Amino acid sequence: MRRTAPLALFFGLTVAAGGCGKKAPEVSPGPEGRTAVQPSDPPEDTAAARLKLLSSLKGTNQEARRKAIEDLSWLAEEDPAVLPALVELLKDKNTAGSGRTLANQINSTREAAALTILKCTNGDRVMKEKGLAALREGLTDPAPAVREHIAYTIGQLGPIAKPLAPDVQMLCTDPDKNVRGVAFDTLRVTGVADPVALVRLLTHTDEDVVLLASELVPLLPDVPVAAIGPLTEALVAENPNVRYAAAEGLATAGPNAAAAVQALTDAVKKSYPAEFDRKTARLSGPEMAYWKALGRTGEPAVVPTAKLLDHSNLLVRMLAVRTLGEIGAPAKVAKDALKKALNDTTVNVAVEAAAALCKLGEAQEDAVALMKRAMEATGEGVAGYAIEAIPRLGEVGKPLVPLALAKMADADPNTRLAAVLLVGLLPPSEATKAASDVGKRLTDDVPEIRSAAGRVLEQLGPVGAPAADALGRALQAEKEENIRDQFVEALVAMGPGAKAGLPGLLPLVAEKGLPIPLRTKAITGSVTADPGSPDVATALEKAAGDSNFEIRVAAADAMGHLNPLPAAPLDRLLKMAKNDARNDPRVAALRGLTTAGIRAKAAGAELDAIVAGPQPGLALLAQVARASVDGNPQRASDAVRKGLTDRNSQVRAAAAESLLFIGPKPIDLPALLKLLMDANRPTRVAAATGVGRIGSAAKDAVPQLTRLLNDNTGDVRIAAAAALGDIGTAPKATVAKLRDLQRNDPVAKFAAQRAINKLGEK
Repeated sequence: MRRTAPLALFFGLTVAAGGCGKKAPEVSPGPEGRTAVQPSDPPEDTAAARLKLLSSLKGTNQEARRKAIEDLSWLAEEDPAVLPALVELLKDKNTAGSGRTLANQINSTREAAALTILKCTNGDRVMKEKGLAALREGLTDPAPAVREHIAYTIGQLGPIAKPLAPDVQMLCTDPDKNVRGVAFDTLRVTGVADPVALVRLLTHTDEDVVLLASELVPLLPDVPVAAIGPLTEALVAENPNVRYAAAEGLATAGPNAAAAVQALTDAVKKSYPAEFDRKTARLSGPEMAYWKALGRTGEPAVVPTAKLLDHSNLLVRMLAVRTLGEIGAPAKVAKDALKKALNDTTVNVAVEAAAALCKLGEAQEDAVALMKRAMEATGEGVAGYAIEAIPRLGEVGKPLVPLALAKMADADPNTRLAAVLLVGLLPPSEATKAASDVGKRLTDDVPEIRSAAGRVLEQLGPVGAPAADALGRALQAEKEENIRDQFVEALVAMGPGAKAGLPGLLPLVAEKGLPIPLRTKAITGSVTADPGSPDVATALEKAAGDSNFEIRVAAADAMGHLNPLPAAPLDRLLKMAKNDARNDPRVAALRGLTTAGIRAKAAGAELDAIVAGPQPGLALLAQVARASVDGNPQRASDAVRKGLTDRNSQVRAAAAESLLFIGPKPIDLPALLKLLMDANRPTRVAAATGVGRIGSAAKDAVPQLTRLLNDNTGDVRIAAAAALGDIGTAPKATVAKLRDLQRNDPVAKFAAQRAINKLGEK
């Protein structure tokens, strides 16, 4: 049986003709410069074809290498000599040179061979049985560049390379700096073989090794008791990053870190000045790891932490109180000290004491009374801080919520902001009652508050619908682009509940001067708000003729949701499917017809013509659309799943697109895992999206999705982040990468934040 092949989604590719049973011609770069990797039929002389392709793997041309990988993975189906030859290439010493292990490039012959093996049907088995041994041998090569590139290649293999983790970890102290760096990076993929040995590197004599180890220690999933001593020793390091890493390691150890409690409190005293300094005080520095470690150590940390309540720095007292509250029931022995803290001269300490006592079930009446006084205080930021702490009081704090919401129009912007953000934490039944008041803050004088109001309404989704009218009006008046974008996101999230905001949203569809992403969001939001609106139908039909293909794509997708689907939009969809100059809009038009289903039944005959046409990818999409307009989309499910493994890239692309409509299932996971490595960007997007829809059953895809967070295209990173959130479980290294995206990636930061939230990470 011929093996199944990864699909290649074909947005942006030029349309290639190819009759049934014939070789599809090469697909040249489209107008955007994107190229589909189209496997060629092997020549009659199979051995010659193999040698030629193996030679391309050794070359330096990236496109030639990627095409050779694809072609060899197919040739392996009929030529049994391919896989042995690829295993032999795992011993090849050709590399791009020292320090040249570049992401999104193929940097060595070994890497090219390894990637090819993984794309073959039996590639995983061959890699485990023969490939890993060949790679292990090279890790001791006398040439630093060879060791570096082999370690890097191992990092591209994913979990299958775990048996090589001990060998890779040996390179963490390699004499060559580049080798060390790659070794540490690869351990993020394979896992650390010896956590104790890694922890000891925090006190290594080479500063570079120390810093690399300090980046990896916080990612350890488990810390054995034998590592507590070295971690404790590292707490006195001069470098704050090393102290942070040590504390994070102790936090992972949890109660097993009891022996380090005194060292942790000593580190706290050393890190904070005697008196509070507003200019230098922060709640996000590396010293926060000390508190995290104390909190997770639990009962052994209670008494030492309680002693910090006498510290002269209010920030230390505040964090000590908060930590005791996080420890929970074992902290009851410190209840007297916490009661005393209710009378602290600073609101931060007193409010945290109130929250801690409420958690412990102690002095709750006194704590609530303190909170009420704080919310009525006139000092700048006092009421806001108290409002922000209400959720930490648990059930006891619920009666305080109405008092806090009444402050949403307070003169102090800190108070208004805290009240707005509180709404986002309320149960839906309570949040919807406060949505209108949040809507009033959409025109606040303070941009941060307007933005926060938009974020909260987006978070509430349909529950925030009572603010839709205010949101639409605020959208028309808002001048700051990022806040306008946030308002549109909020309206989209409201779904049909956004109908009252449509007058503010619909004009954006045709506003040429707006950024394209904002217009596409407006298109989506408009049809979601009112799919039956004649005005929306007219605006979308006009947008489908826009000069920008991304607008046409968005309009085609949106027209599929019109209900009813008027004749003009239906006619536009059919014309786009048959005649648009770009492939993306043609695909989107067929997708729109599929979404429309029986509302587009009149399109049946013209869809039949596309099914019988010369473009196999469009033919499959049209076949799915035909089944959908007949009211039975599942009729095409067999064709879709068969298409996922078709040799023609256009068919695989269409199948991937259609699978998202049919509904991916766990049985589709093996094919989708292969597609996550596909050379075509949109294929990787579709595969990641499909994996995410499978949910928790797709946990085996987490390592590959994590690697896609480094992809050089934003939509792939977004899809990978979203999929990780939908799967719902991820190791520390993945969460750390998501945090990096959230902080530093302007394209994928919101997707990363949503994934972090879904993963239950703070």
